[in-house]
Amino acid sequence: MAQDVHMPADVAPAWNAPRLRDSRYGSWMAAPAVVLSVGLFTAPPPAYGAEGPDTIGVHVEFGATSDLTNELYYEDAFIDTTFLGRQKVSSPETRVAAVLFTGVKGTRNTRRARFSLQNELRLGDKLQRDALSMLWIDDPSPGWRWSVQPLVEYRKDQTFDRDLEEWRGSVSSRIRRALDDDNTFADVRAKGEFLRTKGDGADFIPDRNAVQIAASLDHAPLFGQEWRLGYRLDARGFPDSTVRDHFEHGVEGRLKFALPAGSWLAFDGTASRRATMREAPTSRDNFWSEWAQSELALRISDAWSIRSRVELEGFQYDLEDTSVYFNYAVARARIGPRYEQLVGWSLGAGPMGESLRSRLDPEEDYDEIGGFLEVEFLGAGGWWNLTPAAGWREYGSSGNDVDGLDLHSSYAFYEIGVLGDQRIPGGLRFRAVAFARTDLHSDSVNNGTSLYFSLDVRRLF
Repeated sequence: MAQDVHMPADVAPAWNAPRLRDSRYGSWMAAPAVVLSVGLFTAPPPAYGAEGPDTIGVHVEFGATSDLTNELYYEDAFIDTTFLGRQKVSSPETRVAAVLFTGVKGTRNTRRARFSLQNELRLGDKLQRDALSMLWIDDPSPGWRWSVQPLVEYRKDQTFDRDLEEWRGSVSSRIRRALDDDNTFADVRAKGEFLRTKGDGADFIPDRNAVQIAASLDHAPLFGQEWRLGYRLDARGFPDSTVRDHFEHGVEGRLKFALPAGSWLAFDGTASRRATMREAPTSRDNFWSEWAQSELALRISDAWSIRSRVELEGFQYDLEDTSVYFNYAVARARIGPRYEQLVGWSLGAGPMGESLRSRLDPEEDYDEIGGFLEVEFLGAGGWWNLTPAAGWREYGSSGNDVDGLDLHSSYAFYEIGVLGDQRIPGGLRFRAVAFARTDLHSDSVNNGTSLYFSLDVRRLF
């Protein structure tokens, strides 16, 4: 269930949207998830940033959630010793749950400090979860800010014939300093976390302890050039393994240039190195990885602009093999015009492409070309985003037949994504997320369809 909790940009966690489906491996279908909730404020939301009397607010949401997940795949079928050939298998599963969310937000020290405490409880027929977290932010003196955020969570998962229990917790802290120009910020972060699992399915989620330290320097003026430099070090230990303990170093950078007439050019990149603390039998935790991206927004007129993005990703293992741990490089690109003249509307379209290469495992090589359309609307109390796309992925012939088995077949794909957040009469808010994709393979036995749909309707007070 979604939570109505607001954090400042410099302390809010970065949430990554899950990949709904990797088109190279199987297919699944997820259908509607519906959440109905009611919120109640026992006091107005607390103000922050200006001196004044401290305030406190309590927010409660309760409701019900249901969802349906269906995985579609092919497998060889038998009756006794009679081979029936490859059959399509469907494994639908439905889940229902009651949800209760409680949050307390307030200020202290004449609004110099802000805090929030929240708990989300989900009691369902196959999934039970309770998560308790707290956030404290304080500005002890001009130019300084520090925060601390503990979290503990329990989860019992009985979906898809599992019986898995998880305990996880973390504590993170951050100190941020504004430098003399008030546009440059230095911050240092530290985080510790643990995970414990037991039951069916725990073999795939090993227990772990982890510590992270990180530092960054940001320059973000209202106008002009922006840049960022950052470094982090992670140390992870696995109590049930003597070879998986590892260190991971990571660096990141960003550079954005303001160009004439509202145009801009940005470069982003990350690189990381993971290495085991002891000699390991495989290269799973000994590798380098890199990611880089460039974006250009070139304004042609008040209404028209050209948007382009080029992305590169690489992975190199210390010791390659031909089955799982093989090096690869991926390149992605898209370019197209964007129209923004209509009030609240923007339209974009153009070609897109993607290519993967692996020297040691050429059967994974592919080239993909397609086109996209993006429609966005902001206004009338809502925001909507529609992104259809279509294309063709061609796998190379070299190495694509191993011992008479085709590892991949080329295919056409058609997909559409929808995101929406809309206020509706009666103090209600409606949120929707939907994604659908169909793959039509040259070998039709590999055809697949994926569907995800989520609906959230709640009463606002």
